[in-house]
Amino acid sequence: MTIGKQNPWLSKPIVSWVLYDVATSGYILMIPTVAYAVYYRQTVCGGASICDARWAMWLSIALAVAGLLSPLLGAIADLGALRHRLFILTTLLCGVATAALYTVQPGAVLWGGVIFFLAQTGYLLAASLYDAYIPSLVPPHQVGRLSGLGWGLGYLGGIGCYLLFLVFQQAHQMDPLTESRLAFLIAAIFVIVFALPAIFWLPRQSQKTAIAPNRLIGQAYQQVWQTLRNWRQMPEVFKFLLGFYLISDGIVTFGSFISIYLSTQFGLTVLQILQVTLIFNLIAVPSTILCGIISDIWSARSVLRVLLGLWVVMILALVFNSHPATPFVLAVAFGTIIGSTQALCRGLFAQMIYNAQATELFGFNSLVSKTSSILGPLLFGLISSVTGNQRFAMASLISFFVLGGLILNQVKFSVQSLQKDAKNVGSVHDIH
Repeated sequence: MTIGKQNPWLSKPIVSWVLYDVATSGYILMIPTVAYAVYYRQTVCGGASICDARWAMWLSIALAVAGLLSPLLGAIADLGALRHRLFILTTLLCGVATAALYTVQPGAVLWGGVIFFLAQTGYLLAASLYDAYIPSLVPPHQVGRLSGLGWGLGYLGGIGCYLLFLVFQQAHQMDPLTESRLAFLIAAIFVIVFALPAIFWLPRQSQKTAIAPNRLIGQAYQQVWQTLRNWRQMPEVFKFLLGFYLISDGIVTFGSFISIYLSTQFGLTVLQILQVTLIFNLIAVPSTILCGIISDIWSARSVLRVLLGLWVVMILALVFNSHPATPFVLAVAFGTIIGSTQALCRGLFAQMIYNAQATELFGFNSLVSKTSSILGPLLFGLISSVTGNQRFAMASLISFFVLGGLILNQVKFSVQSLQKDAKNVGSVHDIH
């Protein structure tokens, strides 16, 4: 790609990449995190304890399907130079399916689950393809800064989407059912509009080395299989993925159930939850950007240790505190760590991978994070349904952060280790 000579951070590819984070943050807030999560449990399903398990089931199915498809889709994108076309397709799937959530009525448990599955799967597949652009946008020593910038400014998408919904809500008198469904339509429009720059401006892969269409799927399958068979030749990469997907499991589960948890344990309404989320987003913007800058200057491993320690402390506070002000106070605390943790892990992984194989390896990143994230929501739903106590379920998330942190602490992030893995990756995939 061509980077702007005066200020590379204002080049079209980087600006459009950051704006896509803004687009998907609006979706994440309004659909799987707050509005649709509460709407599906309380209105569509009826609000019984079993509804936690049903919501967890749809989350897990989407995670499993997207995770299993991501490596093969990534290999197809790399070998056929199709990353951008697949990125556009999956982004549109997310946007169109999100708009279709407007049709979900109370009691439509199956229909509401299927449409959400399509939207969430589209988002997850597009996110894997989107992350794979990082190595082609900035040099390795700036990856952490770019990842933090995207994730941090991306939180503005959650704020913007919420404010847009608030304007419509105050301008029109609507019944609660129509009001909730309007939020889904606004989220769909928001995603598509802010994704347009990425669709037009993100770099395309060179077609010179693309595999012929009649050989593409077979070649992609062979490459994915080779990666799995030769994982021992990339020990640090796969060790990192093992630790990361445990942490991702905890983060995904927390994000999927926090709105429901605040609704049932603290009695917050959807509007109050959106207000808490607004506070969270306002704090997350500067803290995530700052963490990205610090990770490029200071030890990324040390920063990650601090963040994981804060996760444990904050979850314990959420479990053992019942004060009405708790959600608003902890919104500030979680705003400093959630985006920072995810951006730091994304940046670390981007520095460890071989650029020519970036989409496939980010596909494996998606595979391990998404398939492992099946365990967390199912465990949360199971503990909540069996015990009838969501606080026990929330406490179970601590184990994911502790175990993931212990594994990542063993990863060798030295330049020599990363270069060795990169060479091994190249030799393993010299198959065509």
